[in-house]
Amino acid sequence: MNYRADIAKDPIMHSIYFLSLLEGPKCEGWVDAADRWLCHIVEDPSMISHRSNAWKELEKCFKEAFSDYAKRERAQDELKKLKMKNDNLDEYLAAFETQALHADIDMNDHTNLRTFALGLPQSLADACIKMENPKTYEQ
Repeated sequence: MNYRADIAKDPIMHSIYFLSLLEGPKCEGWVDAADRWLCHIVEDPSMISHRSNAWKELEKCFKEAFSDYAKRERAQDELKKLKMKNDNLDEYLAAFETQALHADIDMNDHTNLRTFALGLPQSLADACIKMENPKTYEQ
């Protein structure tokens, strides 16, 4: 969407446009409830914190209603299973970072650093620890 357009600058119009894009039986009820909520916000904007706006609140509610709650747990399980293959460190790093992002973990937490090291070949993990004694993921 063109961020310079008037519709993008007005949180109410932005929200109305977004709701107009949602179709189908799996979201009809949610869209109707969001539309009613939006009407209340138009009548009484003080219902929203001064630090927020209608679009931010609607976006947050949408993500809560339609997010995959099991995604995080699946990503954590995948991290535990992940192993470096064919001496391809770049591929392992990319896969680990992607799953860590989905798992919403702190990469510098010692438990997660250990999980990362366990996916490396033992000789490589030992060499890294001897050379650097890393305390953070970046190290």
